[in-house]
Amino acid sequence: MMLFSCGNKKVKDENKSSFELKGKLDFSNGEQLYLEELSSTGMKVIDTTTVDKNGEFAFMHANPSLGFYRVRITDANFAMLVLDSSEKVTLKGDARNLGLSFSVEGSPDSKLFAEVNNTSKGSYQKRDSMMHTYEVFANLNKNDKAKVQSYGNEAEKAFNEEAHSLNKYLLDFIDKNTASLVAIVALQQLTPEADKDEFIGLYKKIDSALTKKYPASVQVKQFHEKTLNVLKSSVGSVAPEFSLDTPDGKKAGPSSFKGKLLLIDFWASWCRPCREENPSMVKAYKKYHSKGIEFLGVSLDKDKSKWTQAIEHDKLEWTQVSDLAGWQSEAARLYTVTSIPQTVLIDKDGKIIAKGLVEEALQTRLEGLLK
Repeated sequence: MMLFSCGNKKVKDENKSSFELKGKLDFSNGEQLYLEELSSTGMKVIDTTTVDKNGEFAFMHANPSLGFYRVRITDANFAMLVLDSSEKVTLKGDARNLGLSFSVEGSPDSKLFAEVNNTSKGSYQKRDSMMHTYEVFANLNKNDKAKVQSYGNEAEKAFNEEAHSLNKYLLDFIDKNTASLVAIVALQQLTPEADKDEFIGLYKKIDSALTKKYPASVQVKQFHEKTLNVLKSSVGSVAPEFSLDTPDGKKAGPSSFKGKLLLIDFWASWCRPCREENPSMVKAYKKYHSKGIEFLGVSLDKDKSKWTQAIEHDKLEWTQVSDLAGWQSEAARLYTVTSIPQTVLIDKDGKIIAKGLVEEALQTRLEGLLK
């Protein structure tokens, strides 16, 4: 402390960060801005500043390592960025809706990030519109099942074509920007179009490029760990073992069903698609459990009472486990679960033979295994 207090100015300047993040916001009203880092445990504030009367601002104390960040006005009003310590970044936008209006200079990866997000968002909006249109049509023509079925087939075709178009864009983006951190974002937006791990090669490719370019990056090291888990939990691999608590405090995991066909179902009480899928899971359990197929539910809940209430309400009779850690669940990490509901089918030898099976696809596969 004495050295820093009495040392010369030259020492301070040598240790000062070269990073800059400044900008201007239209329609501002002296808002406080937060620069937050996105980590595996959530958002962490690393600097704050206030917009002046001219709408200008500058973060003065940040020295970000390579990673994902956001400039936040409120939890619903923010701009996502990819920053590095050597960049000099300028951010402009409308303070009333920063996320939809911002532009950025001096950060190439932030521009790529915005491009991927905007393209994906546009595709999701198109598909949401298709689904809404179909629902309206089906409601207006509910007495003409043939007409609704015909329209539904066309709507499904258009929906799948739009999803395929987004996949094609994302794959092309990854091919051109493999060594960018944004390639990870594009990879996470991809939708598997068949019952197999289609993107394992992409994980390897991105991991190799990023590790070579940014060997010291925490974000890259985390992705490397995830890549290893993807390889360990891919179809054909031996199912990773875990042991979690049942509601009554007993332990259970894949090895509890050794020598049997096992379906692991990742879900949560707060997940609406999961709850909507549960009646199909109950139907499958009643049909196939007596024929030799075991079920294991893994919840990504944090609240035990809500978890147990959902089990009772949805009549989930098979073994249920959870570490009540939400998305930080040990089992979810081992099986690289990034969305739920998610299913993993394990054969009698303990190997993963399918992932992502639901409804008709699940029942077809189970029927085939029994035959």
